[in-house]
Amino acid sequence: MRGVPGAARAPQGTRSQSDGVTAADGTGRTIDEAVENALRQIGATRDEVEVEVLQEPKPALLGFGGREARVRVTRRPTAVERAKAFLDTTIGMMGYRAAADVTDAGDRITVSLKGRDVGPLIGRHGRTLDALEILLAIHLQRALGRRVQVTVDAAGYRARREQALVAVARRAAERAVAGQTVVALDPMEPRERRIVHLALKDDSRVETTSEGEAEHRHVVVRPKSAGESRGAAAEEAPPPDARGEDVDGQRPEE
Repeated sequence: MRGVPGAARAPQGTRSQSDGVTAADGTGRTIDEAVENALRQIGATRDEVEVEVLQEPKPALLGFGGREARVRVTRRPTAVERAKAFLDTTIGMMGYRAAADVTDAGDRITVSLKGRDVGPLIGRHGRTLDALEILLAIHLQRALGRRVQVTVDAAGYRARREQALVAVARRAAERAVAGQTVVALDPMEPRERRIVHLALKDDSRVETTSEGEAEHRHVVVRPKSAGESRGAAAEEAPPPDARGEDVDGQRPEE
C-alpha cells in the first residue's frame, strides 16, 4: 500500500453490522491512513479484514481539487462462524432440524448438534457424523487456507460410543484368553478401531492388529503365549485428512 508521512488523524467513516460481520468505512490522506482509521472503528488488525478501496486519494493543486482516500474494511468470518454457517446450511438441505453449537478449543473446532433430529444426524455407528466432520474439515481448509482439526458430536454420542467399544474390546480380550483363540471383531471405521487398540494396549495377555481391506477392515484380538514378553498393542493410524495429516475419521479432499 502507498503512504506518505503525516500527522495521525481521528478515525473517520461509518460502521455497519450485518449477519455477524462488522464493516467500517474510513478516510484519510493516504490508503494506509484510511485503512488504519477504519480498523480502529472495528477493533481489528489488518490480517483479520478484507479491504476495498472506494476512492483513490488525489493531491490538491494549488489548494484546489484534492480529495481523500476512502476505503471499506470488512472483518473476515472466524472459523467458528464459518463452521456454524456451513453446518446450519448443510443440515437444513438434508431436511433435518438441528442447531450447531460450535466452539474453538484452540487446536480443534468442536461441534455439538442439538435438536429433535439428532438421531438421523448421528447415523449408524456415527457414520453420518463422520461424513459431516469430513465435509466441514474440507470446507474450513478451503475457506481459511489452513489446517483445522474438527470434531462433530450430537447428544453426547461420541462418548457413549467410545464406552461401548471399550466394553467390546475387554470382552473380546477375556474370550481370547479364556479360550486361547483368536477373536475377530466386526468391521469398524478407523476412529473406532483406534479406540479398541488403545483400550487393550496395556493388557499384557493379548495383542491386537487390524486386518482386512476397505470396509471389511476389522480388529483381531489374539492371546499371547505364556513366555511372550509384554508389548504395546498396534495403534490404528487414521487416514490422511483433507490437508494430508492424520486426523481421526477425516479423509483427504479429492
